[in-house]
Amino acid sequence: MSMMRPLAAAISAVVGLALTAPPAFATDFYPTQACVAAKLKIAAKKCQANLKAWAKWDSTQDSTARDMAISKATSKLSSGFTKADAKAAKKFVDCVGTSLTGAEMSTALDSAVSGIATAINTGLTLPADGTCGGKLIKTTGGECAAFLKAESGYFKKFGIDPQGTIRDDKHSQASAKFVAKYDATAATCPTTATSSSVEGQNNALKDDAVSNTTTSPDLSTTWTQVTPPFQTQYLGAAVPAICSHSTPYSFFYKRGSGADANKLLVYYQGGGACWDALTCGQPVYDPDVTAGDNPANTTTGFGDLTNPLNPFRNWSAVFIAYCTGDVHWGNNTDGGIHHNGFNNAKVVEKFAREHFVNPSEVFVTGSSAGAYGAILHGIYLHEVFLASTFNVVGDAGAGVITPAFNQIQENAWHVQEHLPTYIGLGDVTQATIADLYAAAANYYATAGVHHFAPRGTRFGHYTSAHDDVQTLFYNIMVNGILDFSSWWHSSCDWNRQALQLSADAAAGATSGNYKYYIGPGSRHTIWGSDRVYTETHGGVELVVDWLNDMRTSPTWDNVACTDCSLLGSCTGGTNSGASCQHDSECPLSVCNLVDSKPDFTCNAASTNSGATCQRDSDCLGVGAACDVEASFGVCKNTSTTNPNKLCSTDADCDGTAGSCVTEQPFQLDGIVSCPP
Repeated sequence: MSMMRPLAAAISAVVGLALTAPPAFATDFYPTQACVAAKLKIAAKKCQANLKAWAKWDSTQDSTARDMAISKATSKLSSGFTKADAKAAKKFVDCVGTSLTGAEMSTALDSAVSGIATAINTGLTLPADGTCGGKLIKTTGGECAAFLKAESGYFKKFGIDPQGTIRDDKHSQASAKFVAKYDATAATCPTTATSSSVEGQNNALKDDAVSNTTTSPDLSTTWTQVTPPFQTQYLGAAVPAICSHSTPYSFFYKRGSGADANKLLVYYQGGGACWDALTCGQPVYDPDVTAGDNPANTTTGFGDLTNPLNPFRNWSAVFIAYCTGDVHWGNNTDGGIHHNGFNNAKVVEKFAREHFVNPSEVFVTGSSAGAYGAILHGIYLHEVFLASTFNVVGDAGAGVITPAFNQIQENAWHVQEHLPTYIGLGDVTQATIADLYAAAANYYATAGVHHFAPRGTRFGHYTSAHDDVQTLFYNIMVNGILDFSSWWHSSCDWNRQALQLSADAAAGATSGNYKYYIGPGSRHTIWGSDRVYTETHGGVELVVDWLNDMRTSPTWDNVACTDCSLLGSCTGGTNSGASCQHDSECPLSVCNLVDSKPDFTCNAASTNSGATCQRDSDCLGVGAACDVEASFGVCKNTSTTNPNKLCSTDADCDGTAGSCVTEQPFQLDGIVSCPP
């Protein structure tokens, strides 16, 4: 759904949720961080207690005493975890699901410590070598505790040192102390374990402990639906979660796997929009969240979690379902319709930050209406995940709206009150989506006082050159709901404005960290299409390559089709099923266009008059021909009255000679042709 010019449509939030000024962070930042800090601190005590027990065992060989000491440490850890969870709950934060349970965490630590003790004792004769072996194990326990305490301090002070400078310094100090002490003892002790190998085990234990307290290891690795209560306490406010027709709101999540479990994909669902009694009474938006919205239903494009080409297949993910008709920006009830998209997104944000505490990488995206959710909430998420590498991509949300629509959407959605003005938008009443992209790109590429840029963040937008759905909504704004079925009446002007906004954003992002991708054809959205892996028509690179370059390459750049004609597939011949734009690409067959266009019909001279066609050869008989849709008049965009509206004569525009121009954008062979 296209939306946004001017950008006085940007998010009316619950008071206190939006960041209209640069945020000042408290020492503990958010209760989840404090909870994680507490759990890591008690894990540090457990690790040291376990290793002390093993150190004594080396000399005494008293397994009962060792096991009793370990059991006592386990009880303390379990009690500590319970206290941390309860303290967080008092602040309306769920920390139970953030980590392993106390019992699971103890089992993991017991296993890791047992491995360390076994490695150190290899080569020793016990209990004869118990004194030196015990000293090595006890020294290792000191480093283990120091490592985990450093991690605890990092999360406790996350808001003032998210890059972990203090933590890393403490790690270095602990390592230097450990190596010197361990090596001095090992010089006269016959262990085969070197300080380097033992420290490697300590590092692995530390990394696992951090993961086990920050990545919600017990969450399901398959898409799971969550239905929050109607009101959720978040950042000191009661945030409502509800769909447009008062049905319950739901969202979806899945935990990732392997090395990518701590990477987070945040996806905002599309589903149309509405803004008055007429549009909200039409089937032009999704009013509910049902099982049909489950992202598991999408098994193509980047929704295909089995495709090795999919860079996101093993990532953790949250899916912000959409049912409010307000492009995820609204906070108003209008005519009985709850435009509550901004608040719903905030409820999911709360879940995300409490279950994926410190992702190494965050990729924010969304399609259609979700493209607007991605750019807006992608800005705010920077202030949630302070240490994460970010990329933000809107899929099919070019931001083309009429000037009059600015007030219409404000009346319906209440979207002006909480713009993220801290990024330097300037006059928000006149800002376009290009300004939003550029301001965000510049802000997160420039060092600031209250945020931790540069972050390496890149922002991007994809659209096809003649997107039918975005054009449909723009045509409703221009010519009214009664003309919505003839969406192509606004194709030429929508394309012109979409290209201009993309160029404006690229020019405004002075650090070069915004890029656009203009693909051929009229397909709406690309994220869930296998074209992301296959389509190079129009002289473009693969979308998957463009996104991979965005994440990792210094040569990421703008992409725009040189031949933006409609796309189809060859119906037979030597390359049956291959993608095509024109019949000439299909030897011994023709290109069957699948992209949207008006229906073409055989002319009256055809024996099959009125039949749908794509080329003259589809029509039979003498004088037969395939007629494209009838030409129509449109007021020039420079007309002082009724710009871009349908017209019959210049008088329908501003009366200036030539102000009503004839258009017939869709031609045979997939070509789209607009006036210069």
